[in-house]
Amino acid sequence: MRPSDYDPLTAAWNWLSSLAGILTDPASPFWWPSIAVALLGFAIAAWATGIGWREARREALPRDVRRFWRQLPVDLGLMVVNSSLPFMAAPVLFLVSASGALLSYVLMVPLVGQPDLGRTLADPAIMVLAALTAFAFGDFALYWTHRLFHRYPLLWRAHRMHHAPEILTPFTAFRFWPQEQIVHFAASAFLNGFGVGLATTLAGASVTPLTLLGANAFSLVWNLAFAHLRHSHVALPFPRWLSHVLVSPHMHQVHHSVEERHHDRNFATVFALWDWMFGTLYLPHPKERFRFGLEAPATEAAPAPAAPPSATAVRGT
Repeated sequence: MRPSDYDPLTAAWNWLSSLAGILTDPASPFWWPSIAVALLGFAIAAWATGIGWREARREALPRDVRRFWRQLPVDLGLMVVNSSLPFMAAPVLFLVSASGALLSYVLMVPLVGQPDLGRTLADPAIMVLAALTAFAFGDFALYWTHRLFHRYPLLWRAHRMHHAPEILTPFTAFRFWPQEQIVHFAASAFLNGFGVGLATTLAGASVTPLTLLGANAFSLVWNLAFAHLRHSHVALPFPRWLSHVLVSPHMHQVHHSVEERHHDRNFATVFALWDWMFGTLYLPHPKERFRFGLEAPATEAAPAPAAPPSATAVRGT
């Protein structure tokens, strides 16, 4: 789209229409196959950790139902409000993404030459590369904006709401003030555009990233890769070698832990590679469990014995 094509009423209508397809639209974070895969992940976690189905169900369900019901309206309300931002802020996000693409074009032309922008490449391998590049660059941006919201007190005042719940549910993933989401969206859009521009310039022609059912192929795959369990009490780990590349649900739960030794760990959304590279990676012991929220009650014991920090913390080199 072009900014001149933007119409606020049409954008609002498109946003409201998108809410009706929250379970059926493949681009929706709650597309029904992703929910089915999350349930499968729950079963896998019960088997992989060896704690059994009954114990896994006890861990996964809210400990305090009253707290769950108190936080749920806030989570749902913010999810609905924040879902409007890609529609209502579309012109800004478009310009930010185009600026990223232009920057990569300007940087790469002296190295690889002028691409033929009038020619479109539909080679599957190049389309996959373009989709992966855009997805990875966008995820890299989210890593750094996430770190910034932890680093500076003014930004943390907004971000702390995301860490406040003592019970994690898939809706917690949307528990952000809109102004914070705009920062994340804009940064991701800029580097996403940079990635597409990079792929286009290197390929020597216009490239459309590969999509599946109307969504970036890798975004769709990630939503199907147990993404809903990231904000849950289901401690699903990945193999150790894979945990240096992708963030497992168990690894992201570390980030929400109240324990001080877990603070400022595992900022990444998708690629744990960023945490590994920049010294913020923490690989939890398979039996390690966490208490979530902002402050640990002084009168309560730890939920489960944890492995020594030296055995679980992994710093980048």
